[in-house]
Amino acid sequence: MSNYTFNFFEKDGSIKLEWVSDRARNFAEILDTAIFQDYNRNLYQVTRNNNGKFFGKHKKDKMLEDALSSNQLRNFYNEFLRIRDLPADNKTKLVQIKLLEAKVRYKKTNSPKEMKQIFVDFITELIKQIGDSIEKFNNSCLIIEAVVGFFPKNK
Repeated sequence: MSNYTFNFFEKDGSIKLEWVSDRARNFAEILDTAIFQDYNRNLYQVTRNNNGKFFGKHKKDKMLEDALSSNQLRNFYNEFLRIRDLPADNKTKLVQIKLLEAKVRYKKTNSPKEMKQIFVDFITELIKQIGDSIEKFNNSCLIIEAVVGFFPKNK
């Protein structure tokens, strides 16, 4: 689990406003970084330049985790919207919401370098904090929308 702290909702279940503004912007920037390891086993993060190359990466350094692609992020956003717009009862929607955690963990297991651990932690904690509240789920769609909106465009 990452060292990043996720706290999405107020005590009354409403969304914390920073998750549709500054916090979403900062988190989107984190998702756009790759993690490398140098020959001394030191970890560092880098972002891509306009040509798709990484700033400050040494040729021999090993990539441990790539930046999250905008397609991966949008796929999860679309899943949230699909569930929100289902013409189904709340119980059916709650089952679909719980399955989102399994989907993100599967993606990480299937493509460990391509699915950032911090994104897995983000989705997992979001689902945990949603619990059985459809209202919180609907608010979580706004959080994901903000992260997508702040995510850097393809470089």
